[in-house]
Amino acid sequence: MVSINEDQRLYVIPCGRGYTCLGFDVLMARHNALAAWLRLEGLPADDLPAEARGTLPAYEAYDALLAQGADYCRRTGKRCPVELTPQLVGLEGRRVEVVDCHGQKRRFQVGRSTGWMPCHLEIARRTSSGGPAVMGAPFQLLRVVA
Repeated sequence: MVSINEDQRLYVIPCGRGYTCLGFDVLMARHNALAAWLRLEGLPADDLPAEARGTLPAYEAYDALLAQGADYCRRTGKRCPVELTPQLVGLEGRRVEVVDCHGQKRRFQVGRSTGWMPCHLEIARRTSSGGPAVMGAPFQLLRVVA
């Protein structure tokens, strides 16, 4: 069962034999972005009100909205773009140098995950087979290097 860590502002979610976490603010942003996209697609979807932040009903609403989005994408073959990094759209497969919102400079090849709600990935080298989700956007600087 999902629990709440108020001190760290996290939902603590059972996952396999361990746990994963989701921040209150991340959940709110993802829920409302997904709801907005579903409404653009002509489906009913409500935003979470600010006062829901950090509550179990907010997590349950988010989980239900994810199921609605996944079902819609499965039926239509569409993919939801809300987790893609806007500055990287169209740069998939290219090598970029960024200075992230925290002032950290790094280079990576832009990848894209699979599934109904893909995200951009930071691929270390062309020979790498995967990488973590892109972090630190919006970027202060973005330059295509190859």
